[in-house]
Amino acid sequence: MARPRLRSPQQRWGVRALLGLWEFCASLKLAVVLIASAAIVLGWATFVESEYGLRAVHFGIYGTWWFTALCALLGVNIFSAAAIRYPWKRHQTGFVITHIGLLTLLFGCLLSRRGGIDAQMPIFEGDMSSRAFEDSEHFELAIYPATQPPSDHRAHADEPAETIAVRFRAGPFNWADYAKKFPIPWRLSSRDKGVLYDRDGVRLEVLDYYSDSREVDAPYLELRMSTPQMPRMGADRREHRMPAEWMPIELHVRQAGAAVFHDRPYGIGDRQTVGGGQIIFWKTGSASETKAFLDSAPAGALGERGQLVLHAREETLRVAVDEKLGKGRFALGGTGLEAELVGYYPTAMLSDDSRTGELRLTSEDDAEAKRPAVEVAIHDGANKVARLILFAGLPELNQQDYRGEVFGTYWFDHGEKTAQQLLEGEGGSRIDILEGQDGKLYYRYWNRKEVVIADRLPDDGTRVDAFKMPIAQLQMYVERHVAADRPEKKVLPLPFAKDQVAAAATRAAHVRLSVDGNTETFWLVGPPAAFLDRPLSSTERRVVAGKNGTGKNRSVAITMPLDEVDVGFQVRLDDFERKLDPGTSQPSHFSSTVDFVDSADRSKYLRRDVWITMNAPVDFSDPATRKSYRLFQEAFRGPFPAGSPVYEDFYRHAPPHVARRDPLMMSVLTVNYDPGRGVKYAGCLLIVAGIVTMFYMRAYFFKPQARSSDRRATRQVVHDRVEPSYASLDA
Repeated sequence: MARPRLRSPQQRWGVRALLGLWEFCASLKLAVVLIASAAIVLGWATFVESEYGLRAVHFGIYGTWWFTALCALLGVNIFSAAAIRYPWKRHQTGFVITHIGLLTLLFGCLLSRRGGIDAQMPIFEGDMSSRAFEDSEHFELAIYPATQPPSDHRAHADEPAETIAVRFRAGPFNWADYAKKFPIPWRLSSRDKGVLYDRDGVRLEVLDYYSDSREVDAPYLELRMSTPQMPRMGADRREHRMPAEWMPIELHVRQAGAAVFHDRPYGIGDRQTVGGGQIIFWKTGSASETKAFLDSAPAGALGERGQLVLHAREETLRVAVDEKLGKGRFALGGTGLEAELVGYYPTAMLSDDSRTGELRLTSEDDAEAKRPAVEVAIHDGANKVARLILFAGLPELNQQDYRGEVFGTYWFDHGEKTAQQLLEGEGGSRIDILEGQDGKLYYRYWNRKEVVIADRLPDDGTRVDAFKMPIAQLQMYVERHVAADRPEKKVLPLPFAKDQVAAAATRAAHVRLSVDGNTETFWLVGPPAAFLDRPLSSTERRVVAGKNGTGKNRSVAITMPLDEVDVGFQVRLDDFERKLDPGTSQPSHFSSTVDFVDSADRSKYLRRDVWITMNAPVDFSDPATRKSYRLFQEAFRGPFPAGSPVYEDFYRHAPPHVARRDPLMMSVLTVNYDPGRGVKYAGCLLIVAGIVTMFYMRAYFFKPQARSSDRRATRQVVHDRVEPSYASLDA
């Protein structure tokens, strides 16, 4: 369809330039370029969604400024192409209707993007909720005056003097992964990083972000150990040994919270029992203990009660318990110190002396559970300066003398054990792993008789020999090691999962918060969707106090909650049904039966026994705002059996009328609100109507009529040709 020419040589150059721009905006060439670009981008978005999920494609394409600019240019082109042909002719009716429909569709998409809601509502059986959580978060800064100090980790702390919400757009990936994610220029997507808030002495800066993570007690060690594979008969009737399978082992060092462990400044170690024995892991901050660990092998026969290896001031002394028990003091080489073996406990247990606050060893009545330990007093002249408590099978609980740098290891021969006893970890082989003061790993292998090896444990994935078994030589390697100077909570990133939603992920941000001159840097963990009324942990809510002397004496508590929506009515989950595929644990069907309840009067039911399943969503409107929400069945969590932490935590805070169910299930509903849905439907109908008008109705309703002069000329030609014929017939 030709468009009119607006420019002429007689016009001024400014007018011609504006009219030229107007003609360019309405040109068919621009339309072809924009439509082709939009088709390419939408095809590209389909690929990105299949690779990274819906949240990623919204962040990387649909929610970017350049995609908005492309849609805006397309809208300008559509409007200009129709407006430049005004006044329209009758035969242009279909063309105009189609263009109005396209503009209406684009406007509806804009409304959906600006005001739409797509959130998750988790509900336990028997409970009700009106809160839905979006896939986005923000920071909350609660400012407290000096006269109102905050409660550190309460979920609902005392009311602050001021609460500041700071917008935070982080994106779907760990920030370190954006350079690896192909094929989108993620730099063109908007991320809120750097300084987000800086006002009145309070400054918030975001340094890094994990879209999903896990909290661990650090030092943290993740190993892989091979498992023995029995040979199998092959098709050639020969025995073939199968490839090794690698078993994961996780070990932590935790803070010494109990009173009986107050003398362990580097926390309490961890252990796991595996097929070949036990793996034990602990931490030290002393270079002398690291050296003592590597030089701790016993010499000669252990004797009936075992052997001590003492390390003091760079000297090592090996002592037979039978020889020194109850025999008074003996010199620790040339160190000037003396030691005294004051106690031997065949079956030891630790307890706390309420009178002195010290640890003391006692013997258990269970003689079969043999856990021998010794107590050693360290003297410097006439003064008793320290005491050591050393366990033969629990080296991670040993009490050492860090001040005087005296360290000991107790070795004991438990004799022959049955296979069951060895499997349960009684008197078997073990591998001790120590994180030294330098953050590196060291290990020693005790095979029940001797220390086979004591050396540096590589943390680069190199395999080393582990337990020696009759049928195989096991191996192990370090999968991940997170060092720490002292036991603390640390946050580790998890790999990206395209189906993961923020409401179920453990989000974490590395932030730097300054309050009146005092600056702290830490990892802040975003609490999950608040379906449980529980206190926030120390990593979910941090309090930073301002520097003294500034005159303000304030403190600021920071959290990173999810953005949430109140739908205006309560959704009560009456029952959750799940069906599994026969013989598997895979769900073939799951659905929820819910009631819609008035938020102001929870005894008033707005709608009862509503069935929601994956392919059968339900529409319901907020009685106050008349917003129409569509609820989908998205996922579920559970089952949570009685006694599990989630089960007990839920019923601890549940209202009295909520009946207990075993097991407990949680349904996750998607709450969708689309303000542009009706506008988009109207636009699509207009487009269809315009196309029908253009291609099918034009020939019947808008057929152009010939001009009257043309009609008269045609009649005259016909008359001139026909008249002679009639004359000849008459003759």
